[in-house]
Amino acid sequence: MKLQLARDPASLVFLLLGEALRRQGDLAAALVIAESGVAWYPEMAGAWDLLARVRSDQGEGDLAFDAWTTALRFDPDHAGAHKGLAFLAFRAGELDRSARHVRRALELSPADPALGEVLARVSRAAVARAPVEPAGSPLFAAGVSGRALLVDLRGGLLDGRVESPAGTLAGNEIGPALAGLSRDAERTARLLGLGRWRRISLAGKPGPVEIRGPTSDSILMLTGPAATEPDLGAEADRLASASGAWLEALR
Repeated sequence: MKLQLARDPASLVFLLLGEALRRQGDLAAALVIAESGVAWYPEMAGAWDLLARVRSDQGEGDLAFDAWTTALRFDPDHAGAHKGLAFLAFRAGELDRSARHVRRALELSPADPALGEVLARVSRAAVARAPVEPAGSPLFAAGVSGRALLVDLRGGLLDGRVESPAGTLAGNEIGPALAGLSRDAERTARLLGLGRWRRISLAGKPGPVEIRGPTSDSILMLTGPAATEPDLGAEADRLASASGAWLEALR
């Protein structure tokens, strides 16, 4: 594909090449291909969708949002753009908007088996956040409000909340960072032949941080003051076990 694109820079093979590079994790090369494709085909929704996916993988949510929005401007029925915007909305905690985009994508691609599960996951997250059933949350039951967070592998909020030292909520920023940390840990563990990572311990100010993987598709973070450091790991283990059982019951 690279040779074909080199011979003909306007070839539509850029869509396949860019996606292949993205899946291989070569985001820098994928970005060059995607931007070139958009330059050649500025009104092609598929080109903007590719660019958005690369931007999203690089953690550039705002640029990904702009690209997917542009894709829908040229093709309002582009299922991939709706899926992408659903992901961004979910990560931002905008569950109603996320569900709307997933439902639209499901209408456009009813044979896509993953979309039904995505919609179910969004619905479960909405239930988990609903104040009418707080006792269903293991984090609520453990009394760790303000210092525990449970997210999926994309950083989307599943349960809990974390407050900054100033007392403001920081979950929307921490979720994507946890997802990135999980990917790095997974990659390192795989390269070292250690299998799946299960726990990460961090020390710093204003206190220690314990990170766990309750299930294969979730990440738990627990913080505490420095004085709790000896017991924080054990508390994180207990919360991870409870959160894992809770998530499995919701599936």
